[in-house]
Amino acid sequence: MTPRSKDELFQILSNSRRRYIIYYLSEAGTELSLKELATKIAAAESDIPESRVSTEERQRVYISLYQTHLPKLEEARIASYDDEARTVALTDEAREQGFFWMDAGDAADEWYRYSLALALLGWALVVGVWLSLPLVSVLGWAGVAVVVAVGLTGLVVVQYLHRRKTDERSGYEPLVE
Repeated sequence: MTPRSKDELFQILSNSRRRYIIYYLSEAGTELSLKELATKIAAAESDIPESRVSTEERQRVYISLYQTHLPKLEEARIASYDDEARTVALTDEAREQGFFWMDAGDAADEWYRYSLALALLGWALVVGVWLSLPLVSVLGWAGVAVVVAVGLTGLVVVQYLHRRKTDERSGYEPLVE
């Protein structure tokens, strides 16, 4: 996205409806009709299912989005609104580059891979003991349990220490320009 100051970005994101717009468009991965978007936001604000949103509630949100929030997101080049089709979409720029809070997903994916590797190792050991494979059967069921428990404990401890280190570095200093 076009570089902007943190103050500008926080001003854009200061309103929950604008955050909802970005969230629902990101979640959908495609454009949404303004009516559908208004329904989703009205449901979220009222904490009710979308099917229970009244016409009045949807219209109230619809007008707010159309008159206030979409123009701000368009000006910031985060979302685009097609007046003829009455559809809203994230801009290509916003979809490709994401936002500062989306960066954490990449780090989280790394831990899923480690967890998956540990799960696969555990199942390989279980199958090995069950089939009485020479090297694995020596472990026995108790050995498999110990290997998986130690692996899981190690993974949790390393993830905790990594998260703690990352949190210490982030602090509030980067938020001030």
